[in-house]
Amino acid sequence: MIATKGYDKGINGQLLFALPFYEATGVITQDVAKPHHPVDLHGFPSWAAVASGLGVLDFNGASDYLDSPAADTVDLDFITGDYSIVVWTNHQWTAQSQIIIGRYGVDLDGWELYFFDTPLNYLQLRHHHASLAPDRTGCFSVGWSNDAWHLVGISRSGAYPLHYRNGMGVEVTYDVGGLSDPDSCNRDLVIGARYTKNADWYKGMQWNPRVWSRCLQPWEHRAIFDAEREIFGL
Repeated sequence: MIATKGYDKGINGQLLFALPFYEATGVITQDVAKPHHPVDLHGFPSWAAVASGLGVLDFNGASDYLDSPAADTVDLDFITGDYSIVVWTNHQWTAQSQIIIGRYGVDLDGWELYFFDTPLNYLQLRHHHASLAPDRTGCFSVGWSNDAWHLVGISRSGAYPLHYRNGMGVEVTYDVGGLSDPDSCNRDLVIGARYTKNADWYKGMQWNPRVWSRCLQPWEHRAIFDAEREIFGL
């Protein structure tokens, strides 16, 4: 396990999940956030390197995904509380939804974040809640082009989560009334595929998906981008 003293301080305060892919080879990767969730690779996504030499995972869009068991990710069962997601993505076009990360069941419970490329290249955050009508609510932002590195950012506090691209807030379209609280979810955390692990495959590269149990502030999204942008030539 790679970690440093004080890793969970500052911007990393209340960081629950972080996969920086330090291994850069092999069939394992480790969560370096304080909870240290177990993570398994399936498929297996291939290791790639950006020009700076950083190791990233490349998903084939057909069978590759990562997961962490429901019993080990109870702290990611967000309901009424705040949460934030940050991840570097470089996805390729496919005629389907591409799950970035989620812990959910469609129209049942939990939360999910995904790309859909037609017609607006949009990023969608959805909450699922069988106890309410409608049984899903969501919000989306557009302009998430293919074949380019973006720092995806989400900050959720209340019914109107904010979206960030490369450290800057972007316009978000919400369902009427915003997002309802997700119902409690007892399912695996999945990266790169639908919660059923058989569809909605992510195609392309990802680096360092991170999840916090608090709402990151605008300056924090910008600070993360500024600290990491050179790795991706931005």
